[in-house]
Amino acid sequence: ADARLPPRETVAGLEVGRDAVAYPFSALRTARVVNDRVGDLPVVIVHQPSSDTTTAFDARVKGRALKFQAGNDDASSVIDLDTRSTWNAYGLCLEGPLKGTQLKQVTLVPQFWFAWSQFRPGTRVFSAR
Repeated sequence: ADARLPPRETVAGLEVGRDAVAYPFSALRTARVVNDRVGDLPVVIVHQPSSDTTTAFDARVKGRALKFQAGNDDASSVIDLDTRSTWNAYGLCLEGPLKGTQLKQVTLVPQFWFAWSQFRPGTRVFSAR
């Protein structure tokens, strides 16, 4: 048993190649927007507290990795820091220089920590601190 999290803590797991990261939903509710790298993939994870919805995307556009921040309290919109374009929480750019661009979705696996960590003992655990 991996004691880094309580066994029944729910996490959004993400695996890229041999790298795995567990994003505890409790931390995502605090962070709302997470810019990270899993393996060689830059990702952005968006958590909307009002609906408890979490989405994740490859953060690259035309070969350039973008960084994002919440555009409002619920993170139903996000802003990329490079072009200041506004995106919805589903990876579609609504305003700005990248308008019409759709980020490629990355699949998160929701699981209890004990199940995720059992099969991925080298998992990195995201912290909102």
